Amino acid sequence: MKKQCVIVGLGRYGTHIARTLADSGVEVLAIDNDMKVVERVSSFVTKAICMDVTSEEAWERLLLKNFDVGVVCFGENITASILSCMALQDAGVKYIIAKAGDKFHKKILNKLNIDEVVIPEEYVGEMTAKKILNQ
Repeated sequence: MKKQCVIVGLGRYGTHIARTLADSGVEVLAIDNDMKVVERVSSFVTKAICMDVTSEEAWERLLLKNFDVGVVCFGENITASILSCMALQDAGVKYIIAKAGDKFHKKILNKLNIDEVVIPEEYVGEMTAKKILNQ
């Protein structure tokens, strides 16, 4: 069975994750509240949905129980991030990764017991520094 991943938030970060996973054969469900963004990614993901991620009713219509991984890609909209993470947890998504915009946001997501919380700029900064040190 193919791995299934739901990506919520299709800014640069979420779009790059969705494209990389789709190119690797993962079934990707991409979600955003901007129809133009959804249309743009629909050409390379399995399914793309435009919806209000702050709507509990919208989440209840999605069948996400069999999804292996959920990635929440909101760094600045903390409300959308928290509600999306909770919706993925409630739906039974097995592993959730969430982007945090800052340490406070990361602390909140950790208190929600999100499996993995990342601040991409910190991670890339550390990787770049390690690359420099190893040259």
